[in-house]
Amino acid sequence: MIRNKEGEVEKIVAVGRDITKRKQAEDELCATKERLESFIKNNGDAIWVIDRDEKVVETNAAFDKLFQWKSEEIIHQLLPITPPNLAQQTRELHDQVLSGQSVIGFETVRLRKDGSLVDVSTTLSPIHDTTGHIIGIAGTCHDITEKKQAEQMLINSEKLSIAGQLAAGIAHEIRNPITAIKGFIQLMKSGVSEKKLYYEIMSSEIERIEMILSELLILAKPQLIHSDRKDIRNILSQVTTLLESQAILSNVEIITECEPDLPPILCDQNQLKQVCINFIKNGIEAMSLGGTLLIQVKTQNENSLILRFIDQGCGIPEDIITKLGQPFYTTKEKGTGLGFMVSKKIIESHNGTINVFSKDKEGTTVEVYLPTFN
Repeated sequence: MIRNKEGEVEKIVAVGRDITKRKQAEDELCATKERLESFIKNNGDAIWVIDRDEKVVETNAAFDKLFQWKSEEIIHQLLPITPPNLAQQTRELHDQVLSGQSVIGFETVRLRKDGSLVDVSTTLSPIHDTTGHIIGIAGTCHDITEKKQAEQMLINSEKLSIAGQLAAGIAHEIRNPITAIKGFIQLMKSGVSEKKLYYEIMSSEIERIEMILSELLILAKPQLIHSDRKDIRNILSQVTTLLESQAILSNVEIITECEPDLPPILCDQNQLKQVCINFIKNGIEAMSLGGTLLIQVKTQNENSLILRFIDQGCGIPEDIITKLGQPFYTTKEKGTGLGFMVSKKIIESHNGTINVFSKDKEGTTVEVYLPTFN
């Protein structure tokens, strides 16, 4: 208001400012907030938010359902879903996220309120404030129990397939020492001398049968992951013993070349044996006219070694190599396509990688890179 000398209002000055954009921004911000809250609340995956001290800020209904914790029970409390034996691993993951990195699709196990464990795939992302500082962590995970069960079924199916294909070779290998043992027993019954020599030969043959059968039992053992320091040369020696008879029947010579002083690897011995069995069998079957299967082991660098399986077989066309690892996709008449997929999964679970190089009608090279344990 503008007044005159007498104090009366003569004029009114008005100032207007266009706040359309501000109102639109506020509306958009409100709508975004509502959408985000709706997304979190109604998402089928478990979602939680924790601060830098790992105390719970927010959870959604799917979290409550999966882990059996109600939001009001754990709000402002430490996140209670990490098993005690994985506390250090979780701490390292959180440190990684608080440094600005994200963790995507990490497969692990988490703890329910009733003490049971559940297989989950977890993604963790940093939460920033308006100044760009990281103030917490947003986590999502979904239950992969059925996926794990399906993978185990595929592994069991592949083991049965391998056992069936090995049966002919194993039967042939065991028949020879059994025939010798039966012959010596008949000689001993007839009263022939030199019985001590016969005992030694029979004992040697029985030990060979036991060795073959013990290696075959690897395929029937449950896939419990038990990592330990192992010498890759010993694993290859045991596997080639198992497959030697099949190679002989196929007129294939298995040659192993290993560098001296190879560092040990941290692995589940049974699983790695299964990988070697798959690749050696593939090499033997690819050489229908016989040939040489070369197995090489070399150190790639101070932290890893390379394991090569080189055959002289029919090779794999380039358009098929890209499809390796797909279930039930195979070039074999009676194959399942599961062998390579299972092997690849095992190698990846050991933090390794696999490459396949092949030329049609010239042979195939499978390269497996595994971390060493120094």
